[in-house]
Amino acid sequence: MSMSHIGACLMQDLKNCACTGKTLPKLLRPLILSRLAQGDSHGYALTEHLRHLAVFAEQPPDHTGVYRALQAMEAEGLILSDWEHLKPGPGKRRYRLTPKGAACLKKWKQTLEEYRRTIDMLLASL
Repeated sequence: MSMSHIGACLMQDLKNCACTGKTLPKLLRPLILSRLAQGDSHGYALTEHLRHLAVFAEQPPDHTGVYRALQAMEAEGLILSDWEHLKPGPGKRRYRLTPKGAACLKKWKQTLEEYRRTIDMLLASL
């Protein structure tokens, strides 16, 4: 087996490896909380905002996945929603951060800062 073939196989194996950053979509919850900390938003607008973030470049979140996360976060008391009927047609659900959600976002910030320190140490050792 040639080295170029081994290299090609290795690159194919790494295509879906965590080392590519494909696990970063796990950051969906703190990204939603962060966006809602800036102000209320509709689910569709949230999804469109998330789809344009670099972290989701290769795997943009779909509306179903975002709405599923929103429902779970609402059940946990991190966010609240209400129906808005501004014009004829179907209403829109508007989401907002709760005090519990703000506390969760603060904890996420601490966790991510710790991750950053660990990553900085790892990078320094490479």
